Amino acid sequence: MTRLEDFGWRGDLEPGIGRIVSAHGHYYHLVCNEASGEIIARKKKSLFTRMKSVSPLNMRPQKGSFKPPSEEGLVSSVVKPMTGDFVRFRYNSQGDSLITEVLPRFSKFERRDPAARRTAQVLAVNFDVLFIMTSLNEDFSLPRISRFLSLAEDMGQAECVLLLTKADLASEGKAVGLEGLEETVGGRARILKISSLTGEGLEDISQYVKPQRTVAFIGSSGVGKSTLLNVLAGEEIVATQAIQEWSGKGRHTTTSRELIKLPSGALVVDTPGIREIGYLDEEEEFLAKGLSTHRWRL
Repeated sequence: MTRLEDFGWRGDLEPGIGRIVSAHGHYYHLVCNEASGEIIARKKKSLFTRMKSVSPLNMRPQKGSFKPPSEEGLVSSVVKPMTGDFVRFRYNSQGDSLITEVLPRFSKFERRDPAARRTAQVLAVNFDVLFIMTSLNEDFSLPRISRFLSLAEDMGQAECVLLLTKADLASEGKAVGLEGLEETVGGRARILKISSLTGEGLEDISQYVKPQRTVAFIGSSGVGKSTLLNVLAGEEIVATQAIQEWSGKGRHTTTSRELIKLPSGALVVDTPGIREIGYLDEEEEFLAKGLSTHRWRL
């Protein structure tokens, strides 16, 4: 098996194909069959230039009114390379290689970009399983879960699993009630309850964490993504931070996307915690009062 196949490639083996394992500004770390380690590549600027577009008249808010964009109104920008992408590149053994094409993605998870309301922000690509993670503490939210699942409906060829983390809180009498969870999920995902601290439920996720398969972790800050990743790796490969006791919410630990290969051969896309996830009913209440949320939250 080649190095590229170890990192999830299932197509024909051709020279000049690699997978991005991390991105740093205009530079990308790739794994490929041309080198045993990672190579550094940059993108060919002329092929990845953002094209401007004008919104239709019926999408422009009237003067003095606030109109949140619809999902159908999202504007897709030029597909640019990101962690997890398979790309074509020109190999340069003496310097930086050059990315010339992003190959078609078989799955992706995206949301509305909080910095640009009408732009879709892609959070993870080319994963076989999407782990939507939420903690069983005070920050547990059925509307947030429903929103994540709605966004996952168009993710492509991947399976969706809802991971209820920190199940050990139940033994301490601190876990939240799960009334309405089955109805909220509605068969859109398998539900698993786990604890990285006690090991509860970890055997249930072993069927998803397999060699050459990619798992994407998605969730708010502090739900235990980094902790679970460390447990699966058998060592501390990413830092973790404690939950803020006064709010039940977490701080950002992962600050950039990275494709990590576990000792088992499985691949994990670890994403930064998503803070711009809000309660749908909270936004509806704001809009009903004619107020602007200033930044449209998912």
